[in-house]
Amino acid sequence: MKTAAPPAPIFQHQGFTLIELAIVMFIVALLLGGMLMPLSAQQDIRYQTDTQKQLADIQEALLGYAASHQAADGKPYLPCPDTDNDGRENRTGNACTNPDGTLPWGDLGIGRQDAWSNAFHYRVTAVFSNNAAGFVLTSPGDMRICDRANCSGTILATQIPAVIFSRGKNGAAVPTDADELENLDADTDFVQHPITNAGYDDQVVWISSNILFNRMLSAGRLP
Repeated sequence: MKTAAPPAPIFQHQGFTLIELAIVMFIVALLLGGMLMPLSAQQDIRYQTDTQKQLADIQEALLGYAASHQAADGKPYLPCPDTDNDGRENRTGNACTNPDGTLPWGDLGIGRQDAWSNAFHYRVTAVFSNNAAGFVLTSPGDMRICDRANCSGTILATQIPAVIFSRGKNGAAVPTDADELENLDADTDFVQHPITNAGYDDQVVWISSNILFNRMLSAGRLP
């Protein structure tokens, strides 16, 4: 008597159905979408950190410029702003053509742009940039640093000889934030405070009179 052979195994196709594939694609899209914001935020933080380091280097370069440049009477002086975008300071006689402009990066021997490829802004007090008289220990700066527009809040520093700032990520756009507008209105008041979501992302640094005088004393350039 013959034994009946067992039935052949039935193999089922193991693959994604259209519904399963759609679900997988939806999940992947959610994961990628969740990663985009953190990656963008990380890039912003990296750019801000890089720009802050550049600003610190600019401060040192300005102090070095003052220590190595001698006015007609032997006193030190700071460079004038660049007003024609060639990287060199612009003077009319012994005074700055304009106390407000962009950084004379060529004269300082440093990079010309911040991490967002925008020029650094620079303003200097006239008495500190005159290359005929130079400055002395009693020379007064004419700028103020405040924590809001029109210096209606806290005044952070006064009698500042020089201010440098980056306009940040939105530097190529026309500003709408009142604090950013304060930094571009060509007066002697500037705003510095943490970056906000409301539109302010300027990064502002300055040369204080005390630090400048101390460096010149240490270098033997004053009194």
